[in-house]
Amino acid sequence: MVIATVFLTIIGMTIGFLLGERHNDRVRASVQTGSETPNTDISSEPSGPLCPEETIQTARGLGFPDDLRQIFKIVTDNRTIVWICQDGAGSLYYQSQTKSDQGPLVQNKNGLFLSQVNREGDDEYLATADNGTQFVVNRQQLEVHFADGRKTQVSDVDRVE
Repeated sequence: MVIATVFLTIIGMTIGFLLGERHNDRVRASVQTGSETPNTDISSEPSGPLCPEETIQTARGLGFPDDLRQIFKIVTDNRTIVWICQDGAGSLYYQSQTKSDQGPLVQNKNGLFLSQVNREGDDEYLATADNGTQFVVNRQQLEVHFADGRKTQVSDVDRVE
């Protein structure tokens, strides 16, 4: 009887491990290939608060719509703030500010604006920079997958606003 219990425990642990690895492989493949999930559930008129003024000015300067509303915002444990913004046509934008307690948001200094953003699931977004670096943001963490092969940087979410 004890042998059967041990045997079933080992089988259960093995199956759980394999399912976890399969899930991790899918996430890695999605990030590495930049696969995009079509977005069919985004409202065409977001109703959240306006995105930061610096984000709106940057969007306008780059020729993007400037009617940007915040649909998701996190603050990480290392003081990085990430906003996901949406324009009236439903397009998504990523804005981040590192070391948010050390001064105002300044693009290309402590701020990063990206226009290649896809919804990956409920409150999960994938933003891709021109150099291929990818940013995965959700309610639990911010992951930065560097295109140059550096180790992935992960920051835990301190709060969702």
